[in-house]
Amino acid sequence: MINKIPFYLVTGFLGSGKTTLIKHFIRSFADSKKIAIIQNEFAEVNIDSRELRQTGKPFELLEINNGSVFCVCLLGSFVHSCADFIHQHEPDLIILEASGLSDPISIGQIISSSPLRNLVWLAHTYTVIDALNFQKTIERVGRNLHQIRVADTIVLNKCDLVDNKTVEIEDKLRAVNLFAKISETSFCNIELDQPKRFHPPLWINGIEPSGSLGRPELCSVVIKSSKMISIGYLELFIKKYSLIAYRIKGYVLTTTGTRAVQASFGQIGLQPVVNHYYPTEIVIIGPEIDQKSVQQEFENLCLQN
Repeated sequence: MINKIPFYLVTGFLGSGKTTLIKHFIRSFADSKKIAIIQNEFAEVNIDSRELRQTGKPFELLEINNGSVFCVCLLGSFVHSCADFIHQHEPDLIILEASGLSDPISIGQIISSSPLRNLVWLAHTYTVIDALNFQKTIERVGRNLHQIRVADTIVLNKCDLVDNKTVEIEDKLRAVNLFAKISETSFCNIELDQPKRFHPPLWINGIEPSGSLGRPELCSVVIKSSKMISIGYLELFIKKYSLIAYRIKGYVLTTTGTRAVQASFGQIGLQPVVNHYYPTEIVIIGPEIDQKSVQQEFENLCLQN
């Protein structure tokens, strides 16, 4: 049986540097980890895959053409292709390079669905931003704004081309995502943490106890809703699941405006999002949590406003 595998999502608009970031991953870890790459683009001939091969490092590659992560009608095919790919290669980590128009929350829902929920967990989301064309992109491409909102790390790329404007760009990024780490760089040359097995909080100093505990069972649950919830009920909901989950992150539409949410091991952060109206989109990562029951519980609390 395959233990759950960390799944890294790389998003960003066309030409921002997603493939360059993945090449950095490959060069950094391919000698010590078995890496699987999933590339999702619209073209039948995937030029990016040839660029990855130029690293000269070993990795497994699954190409999903025609934008299937973006096209709802092909999602079932995508899920089964990924599951077969994982069973065949049993990688240590998986990186999905999503198309420039992909919705990261929808991808989060995909990997929390059967059969992928038993194979992977969402470890980290990177969004690559082209600093030179940042303003044009967010004005014309709504998906890019969405990708920024849900990122764990925003890779502010091509900073060598914008002189001293990075502070202004970072301020705009912070207005969209309060919690993400922002890494300024050129050629996506950021410091990458060594991918690790997830250690639950009872492990001491990151050392796995003796016995047969093995890798903890993790899942990624995504809640989406257009309904409003009161601050009081939101606090109750987040407090309850922050004691169960290892991490909660996202945005919630409340009766007094949108709130950015971040919680980990009982530590909760709720921050108002000024001048932005977002529907509820939350990712919960933790031990086995039932998607349907959590979604229904949240919806029921919305009805009690």
